[in-house]
Amino acid sequence: MNPLPRQLHLFLFFFLVVSGGCAGPKASFILLPEENHPAGEVIIQNRQGDERLTRPFQSVEVEGTHREPSPPVQLDPASVRQQYGGLMASLPQPPLHYLLYFEFGSAQLLPESEQLLPEIARAVNARRPAEVSVEGHADTVGTLEYNYNLGLRRATAVAERLAALGAAPVRVDAASRGKNDPQVKTPDETPEPRNRRAEITIR
Repeated sequence: MNPLPRQLHLFLFFFLVVSGGCAGPKASFILLPEENHPAGEVIIQNRQGDERLTRPFQSVEVEGTHREPSPPVQLDPASVRQQYGGLMASLPQPPLHYLLYFEFGSAQLLPESEQLLPEIARAVNARRPAEVSVEGHADTVGTLEYNYNLGLRRATAVAERLAALGAAPVRVDAASRGKNDPQVKTPDETPEPRNRRAEITIR
């Protein structure tokens, strides 16, 4: 897999315990790990203060609105999965991201990116119903209009190749950012290979 290390995805779930006292309901928050992504950070905050969850399976409790969140507690992963396995299984799957690269001035994929297409098609069909977005990009060589059209050609070419490989999402969005969103910032008229790309997101 060639996951795109651009956007951090964190999984957080909480449950409420309604108490009989006047403090109000108690909410427990647990930070869950996500495969292929580094640990991130979530801030649990109310009017009385805040606490940070920075490691997978850390938990914070908030009781009502008049008490600050409890200090984070590190939970045992096996215990969390045993107690909340059904709830965790019902959570939406995280988006999948792929990054493909192109020949200069062309919608022709580089060979190593071409080889990823069957894997991406399988990933689409493994997630039903799946929605796919393909965003085409270009380097800074050429005009804004030229690179917008080139980015759209690249996005469309990838979407068509996936369809030819049997990928059957319920929705496909193909769009272009042209040279407006480079992966590597360069001066104008710079032929940067890493900016000649398509970003694929599977939800």
